[in-house]
Amino acid sequence: MIKIFIVDDHQMMIDGIKAYFENDAEIEIIGSSTSYDNAIRKIRNSNLFFDILLTDLNLKDKTGLDLIRKLKEANQNCEYMVLTMYFEKNIISELKKLGVKGFLHKDAPQLKLREAVINVSRGQSVFPENSPSENLNYDFKSDNATAKDNFGVKYKLSKRELQVALLVTEGKSTDEIAKELELSPATVSTHRKNLQHKTKTSTPLELYKILGEMK
Repeated sequence: MIKIFIVDDHQMMIDGIKAYFENDAEIEIIGSSTSYDNAIRKIRNSNLFFDILLTDLNLKDKTGLDLIRKLKEANQNCEYMVLTMYFEKNIISELKKLGVKGFLHKDAPQLKLREAVINVSRGQSVFPENSPSENLNYDFKSDNATAKDNFGVKYKLSKRELQVALLVTEGKSTDEIAKELELSPATVSTHRKNLQHKTKTSTPLELYKILGEMK
């Protein structure tokens, strides 16, 4: 049985991963935390043993990198995997230097997460070949495809971010978007925050106006 400890600042993300692996015959979630400090306390005070630490990079207090460094300094006997919304080559390079064995984007299907966990537990390294943000081949089948593509390229949106943006401009809520794209609400919420940052907008109406200007 592969034992995993999860660290993510969104409880909904943790709950989703737990639910997915609840009846898995090979993988067991033995603990979780939503912050760096809480994770350190839980692991140290309970003297937990687990095979893989699965952490986000963006935590409430410090970063997933800080957590990995701290546990490695304490000689925590486990493998390390990162599950995050971010994908930058310098981060990938830093993770590899730290000895992290796996990296997965949060947009990946849950089956991919399971495959990655099993492969890492077998001593393999799991890293994507290309950044999702570099794959800007949107290919939307609609009359406004060109405008949408231009919108995505101008603001350097990933394909998923563009999908979320279009659904936001249709007035759909985070929960509705999550259901339609088969993502967790926490993941959609993070995409919406990234969209606001990249487009410098704060409301769906502002996004709609920008998209309209691209036509």
